[in-house]
Amino acid sequence: MREFINEFKVEWAHCDAAGIVFYPNFYKWFDQGTERLFSANGLSYAELDSDFGISGMPLVENGTTYKNACKLGASLTMTSWVDEWAGRTFVMKHRIVHADGSEALEGFERRVMVVKDPESDRGIRAIEAPDDLRVRFEA
Repeated sequence: MREFINEFKVEWAHCDAAGIVFYPNFYKWFDQGTERLFSANGLSYAELDSDFGISGMPLVENGTTYKNACKLGASLTMTSWVDEWAGRTFVMKHRIVHADGSEALEGFERRVMVVKDPESDRGIRAIEAPDDLRVRFEA
């Protein structure tokens, strides 16, 4: 699966006092989009660990370009996909559009895949995504 599409409605708990989505919620939705895309490709966190020894996919950089405010009651569609495999990092992209098709925003996450490494001070080390894993995003 190349993309994961998630439809949702903006609820009161997502908004600030002005009735506009409070920006940290977009980052929560991006994280969920990443997890759901990987899970849809048979790569849940449990499967990443059991099949590839991958302990997680920490975030190393992110950003968002806002184009159109998302307000209370709005129906939104978010599309998430892997945009780039780059050595030990990969870039997730997330696009959110309103029900009328107008773009609300586009964001990205740069992540790494890590394995446990008792020799490291952090206990983990970044690895390049295995070919057997990346191929799941091509079909």
